[in-house]
Amino acid sequence: MDLQTAAARLGVHYQTAYRWVRDGSLPAMKRGTTYEISEGDLEEFRQRREAPVPPPRRTIVRSWEHHVDRLYEELAVGDELGARAVVDRLYEGGIELLELCEQLFTPVLVRVGQEWANGTLSVAEEHRASAICERLLARLAVHPRGRPRGVAVVATATGEEHSLPAAMAALALRSDRWQVHHLGTQVPTDDLIDLVRVLDADLVVLSSANVDAREATSHAAERVRSSTRSDVIMGKPGDTLRGLLDAARSVTRAASRA
Repeated sequence: MDLQTAAARLGVHYQTAYRWVRDGSLPAMKRGTTYEISEGDLEEFRQRREAPVPPPRRTIVRSWEHHVDRLYEELAVGDELGARAVVDRLYEGGIELLELCEQLFTPVLVRVGQEWANGTLSVAEEHRASAICERLLARLAVHPRGRPRGVAVVATATGEEHSLPAAMAALALRSDRWQVHHLGTQVPTDDLIDLVRVLDADLVVLSSANVDAREATSHAAERVRSSTRSDVIMGKPGDTLRGLLDAARSVTRAASRA
């Protein structure tokens, strides 16, 4: 049979069947300006295409500490490609975004902070490691299909310079179908309130990792609550992303009952 007939039998466009012939997937004999496919080759190709594909193997992590050590070592020397390889191997192995954040990135960032505090890492090296982590996290952003749960604004208040906890919160909410506006760090409260009103946001998340900025963050959260119709969640050290998502979903449920 000619290629046009074979394409019709397979239920695809001629150009699709032609591409399979060109890449060797579909055996064919060229005669003049046309391609001919045997009945047997066509049937074998159809069976291969219809055969069930086994799910990809999921990486089994026996020791998160090992991966934390590896990622830290790459970050400490500023090897972004090496750090990316550590993260990609786990992510491509089926490890979920939330698990990567909680079991890999969070412990690594805690260690980076500790090494900076005891003088092992300089301020420049600590900033470099944090910037690499931000770029690695951005590559993992998930935007699932489906109706958004609501509009969320994620930021830190004036005085809170730690950006990564807020970045991870934004990623987690996006992966759970929230429409997220991530504003970064040290957003003046008046400007935050103005934008929350414009967006008519359902949820505002204020991240607070710095003890010295805790009072300012708490004050900003109270002002947002009293000045808008949004629910406000104030994150603090020790909180988990799964806990954030549970709290955010409770906002969605409450809104649906209102």
